[in-house]
Amino acid sequence: MIYRRTLILILLQIVGWCAAVRAQSDEEATCVYFRRGYSSLELAYRDNRQKMDSFVELLQEVQGDSSRRYYVLLSVAGHASPDGSQSANERLSGKRVDNVLAYIRQFVVLPDSLIRIEAEGVDWTGLTELVSRDADVPGRERVLDILHHTPIWIFDERGRIVDGRKKQLMDLMGGASYRYLLAHHFPELRNTTLQLCYDEESGAQPVMQSGVEPQRSVVASLRFAEPLPERDDASLREWSRTNASLLRAARTGVADEEPLHRLAIKTNLLYDAVLMPSLEVEYRIDDRWSVAVEGDVAWWKRDSKHKYYQIATILPEGRYWFCTKKPWHGHYVGLFGGGSWYDLENGGRGYKGEFWTAGISYGYMFPISRSFSFEAGIGIGFLRTWYEEYLPIDGHYVYQQSSRTNWFGPVKVKFALVYRLWDSRKKGGLQ
Repeated sequence: MIYRRTLILILLQIVGWCAAVRAQSDEEATCVYFRRGYSSLELAYRDNRQKMDSFVELLQEVQGDSSRRYYVLLSVAGHASPDGSQSANERLSGKRVDNVLAYIRQFVVLPDSLIRIEAEGVDWTGLTELVSRDADVPGRERVLDILHHTPIWIFDERGRIVDGRKKQLMDLMGGASYRYLLAHHFPELRNTTLQLCYDEESGAQPVMQSGVEPQRSVVASLRFAEPLPERDDASLREWSRTNASLLRAARTGVADEEPLHRLAIKTNLLYDAVLMPSLEVEYRIDDRWSVAVEGDVAWWKRDSKHKYYQIATILPEGRYWFCTKKPWHGHYVGLFGGGSWYDLENGGRGYKGEFWTAGISYGYMFPISRSFSFEAGIGIGFLRTWYEEYLPIDGHYVYQQSSRTNWFGPVKVKFALVYRLWDSRKKGGLQ
């Protein structure tokens, strides 16, 4: 009899616990997505607008329903894909959470104590689930084995990183598996998930209403977003000023985020300073590759004083970008080649000829506004020139000799002002 009563009590406790869990797991969840490397909430991207509108309506419904009593917890989880460094992905996922919360706070007052933040960077769990459902992943079983059993970082006895999960995925099958994941599954990982958990317990206060604090102890933190200020006129004006872009998005339905430029026009300030105006046009193929053509021209002459400063150069170049924080912001290496024609004389011996050159370049570009950037770079390579030497004598230019010269070393230097244009997110742009 004692055992039977004990068993009944245990069963009743289990049933009660399951009922409580079920009551507290009434969840509404949604997921909004981001472009690669971007943290701005773009409502026009995929179906973000519909999802955010629906979720805001749900929050407003919960906040405005005074006839029912809710215990509410808003869970916001920011994620990123494995491409990029771990620290950059952690910052990126946090900023995504920040922007989503800032948008929601335009419409709903959310006490900090009711928000749970997760911004852990790469969503390895989500990637594992996607791979487990996709039979077309090259080397799928090996990919799953790496995801399940390989640590994110593997260290040697001296604490140096020697291997890791991402590296093994990139090396698998000559990179075929990683390229497949990059194309088919990484876009799904660049997201922020919103989950609203609540129950209708009679003892709970309607905590979603403005100014009412929760009666339960909720362990929560807000690491990135600042709360909406108290609703006095001065604080609301200040909040509206600092969040003007989000308010414009709410009114117009278009997210006011940094444009995704495809084209850049540049002038090398160093060449301009020596009266050799330069113009360069660069086209961004994707996040890693771009092509550019640079032209420099100086066509000055003073026949009366036998002064010639004439040079015209054209240099096509292909570039690979790395360690980029966003498009047009980071390091690049390039391969260039081209030629020039020149006539140089300063009242004495003159040199008239042409050259061709080829080499490698390195540079770094950083933005200074929405459309302008600075770029610094250097090119090292081989230059071969052939030219005629002449002397101005009695109003004539008298040929002296022909010469050839080879050179290996720095062949160009750049400190350029860059204007970026052709926003591919606008109508008519590339997608």
